[in-house]
Amino acid sequence: MINIKFLQYFSLLRYKVLSKLLDDKKFTLILDMEDSAQNLFSKKKTIELKKRCRDGIIYLSKNNINLEKCFLRINSIKSDYFNNDIKVLKKAKKEKLKLRGIFLPKTENFTEIKYVYEKLDIPIIPIIETKKGYQNLEKILIKDIGFNYIYGIHYGHFDFCLDKEIWPLPEPYHKDYWKIINPIIDICNDYKKKFIQTPYPLINNNKILWSMIKILEKKLLDSGYVALVNINKSFFKKPNKIKYLNLRKISSDKNYLINFAKKIIKEYEDNKQPNKSFSLTKKRFIAPHQFLMAKKFLDKNEKKFRK
Repeated sequence: MINIKFLQYFSLLRYKVLSKLLDDKKFTLILDMEDSAQNLFSKKKTIELKKRCRDGIIYLSKNNINLEKCFLRINSIKSDYFNNDIKVLKKAKKEKLKLRGIFLPKTENFTEIKYVYEKLDIPIIPIIETKKGYQNLEKILIKDIGFNYIYGIHYGHFDFCLDKEIWPLPEPYHKDYWKIINPIIDICNDYKKKFIQTPYPLINNNKILWSMIKILEKKLLDSGYVALVNINKSFFKKPNKIKYLNLRKISSDKNYLINFAKKIIKEYEDNKQPNKSFSLTKKRFIAPHQFLMAKKFLDKNEKKFRK
């Protein structure tokens, strides 16, 4: 049976308590310098948060914290923070910093992967989360033949849906969710690359999580990962009986679409934290992209639907 492992996101803003989690065998850590260190409403605050993450890299390397089993998500090559990320990582490597791989957001071509690999000499995990990156995935993997810079492929559902202007965002139990993901899995199988599932959004529902894992086990030819955004011990306990995930269509009812957008906006704003771009409710992880897509949908459609 294909082995599906857990990949746990961890904000580098919390670098001083990181060592407590390094020996936990339930998951592999992905240290995050991107969405978990961002204030959606303040550029100044975001700049401060990014610097704290870079300070964290230096702190960890100087204190000889062993990160060779961890991944790191840096900022996109198109962002204002990318060059500083690369500089600090090159400096940390001189302190003998080792990492398992670098997650590269919004990857759209092989040139970006080659550039980062040659700067850091660390395996790259492209995050496929734009229309262009999605369309170019096979071309990217073809160009990697002979280089083998790519460790695996991570799908970024929230960014992708914002880029494609999809509302509502499909959930793991929707047919449209798998319609997007299945071609990525097929390409990963064809090129023998690990598939890393998008962050799981239903933060207190381990039944759907394990049903999703069961689907992945059937589809993947190589081992893969399921990404988690919060540490929930119940996630790691496999249910005695895993139910078949009954996939369904997304409702197209106009009132539902409007009301759900309003709900997401309210829940995001009610639960947002100053140091993170996402929100956590009792039931759901709300990415900033989902919040922004909800606002965009309402701006375009509420008056039209209410006529």
